[in-house]
Amino acid sequence: MHDSLTYRQEIYRKFIHLSSSGMALALWYFGKETFLPWLIGVAIILPLLDYGRHHIDLLRRIYTYYFTVFTRPIEYRNLSGASWVVIGATLTTIIFNENTAIIGLLVLSLADSAAAIIGLKFGNTHLFNKSLEGSFAFLVSSSIIIFSLSLESATTVAIVVSDWHHGEIRSARARAALRATSRGQARKPGNLLCG
Repeated sequence: MHDSLTYRQEIYRKFIHLSSSGMALALWYFGKETFLPWLIGVAIILPLLDYGRHHIDLLRRIYTYYFTVFTRPIEYRNLSGASWVVIGATLTTIIFNENTAIIGLLVLSLADSAAAIIGLKFGNTHLFNKSLEGSFAFLVSSSIIIFSLSLESATTVAIVVSDWHHGEIRSARARAALRATSRGQARKPGNLLCG
């Protein structure tokens, strides 16, 4: 699946991939209205440069000098993964609200990297060209990202778990939190899943 890159090359590649979390941080810091035009610009320019390296010798030499160490063989014929990441990040930011896009971009950069690193190092059980160990790493890391950035979910679960006793929810606070969550009313400023 990884087209003959060594583990060390994949680690370098994933550090670059992790840096794409900067897009989520920039979206959070600057906001969608300010950041989206810049992201669209990068999503146009980067793939054009990436395509141009196949036809313009100067671009090919620059790309080869800086990026050969973690370029997969298929990327010598097609767009690189970086172009697809920026295109995907742009579409995600356009389609979804700011908070949902931030979570999606963090899952893209952090959970995907965790899956690749764990899967390559410890993956012994393969299914559909992927390791179950890497898939589990993705599930755990993406769950942590989603759960930790959703204050509403974290608060509700903490209240319910702390008040759970013999199959019934005892406190009025826990019952109110559950009702508000189920009706979508527990919208707090720190909740990234709420628009």
